[in-house]
Amino acid sequence: MNYVILDLEWNGAYSYKVGRYFNEIIEFGAVKLDEKLNVIGQFSLLVKPELTGKLRNSVQELTSITNEELKRGVPFTYAYTKFSKFAKGCTIMSWSNTDLIVLQENSLYYYKTDRLPFVRYYMDLQEYCQDMLGVGSKNQLGLYAAAEMMEIDVEDIPHHRAVGDCIASYKCLQKVYSRSAVLSHIEYAGCDEFYRRLNFHVTYLYDLENPLINKKTMFFNCNECGARAVRQNEWTPKNKGFFADFLCPNCQTAFRGKIKYKLRYDGVTVVKKIINPQQEDSVSSDDIDTDHVEAS
Repeated sequence: MNYVILDLEWNGAYSYKVGRYFNEIIEFGAVKLDEKLNVIGQFSLLVKPELTGKLRNSVQELTSITNEELKRGVPFTYAYTKFSKFAKGCTIMSWSNTDLIVLQENSLYYYKTDRLPFVRYYMDLQEYCQDMLGVGSKNQLGLYAAAEMMEIDVEDIPHHRAVGDCIASYKCLQKVYSRSAVLSHIEYAGCDEFYRRLNFHVTYLYDLENPLINKKTMFFNCNECGARAVRQNEWTPKNKGFFADFLCPNCQTAFRGKIKYKLRYDGVTVVKKIINPQQEDSVSSDDIDTDHVEAS
């Protein structure tokens, strides 16, 4: 089995042709690997924008791609066709599934379909590396943050250029590669289920009366002694979650608890965070984490 690591750069801007904000792909980059992770091919093409005009300044600063360079780029349909042939028969990998979603958006405009027929098997490299590092899916690691965590030298790699990001992704894969783990993370992409999952938008549940919220999960244990804490007031909805004050009856530790309910494709996850009173003024509610995640 061969693998293709894909990375895209795009210009997110308002398009008068489309009548809305559009993420127009401006660069394809890919690295092809054999089953032993040897590099056996590389793909790189700049794409001339047709829908969003000039690059946003932030995109130019991030990628170092210039408008002059893109004038010499190829049409999207040409780049898409060439890449489809390059990747045919390979398992596609990318750092998070955002690249696939943006590729869908462009495909829908040019081909009137959001299906990507050359993607038969897919693996999310970000999800894979997080699992192998024991981070899980709660906190998403950026590509270069993951590389730093794995002590991978990426100084000589062009950041935020398609091929450069593919090479950085490849080095991360190498560092935590396990054939059996990779096979367990690969998804079959030639079905409706894959696209339903890909396009599902995670939402927060704000209404305590929502039947999807399991109220039996609305508790906290004391961080100091582990005893079940007693809630001191009503739950208050705020900042995508619910807050309440707690007191431990065992050691008298007082703290504020925050719970977030996220509706994901596979169900509701519960994320609990503790805020100590003395730190509340200087620390955001996301800075102190109990690492308590439950399925509801």
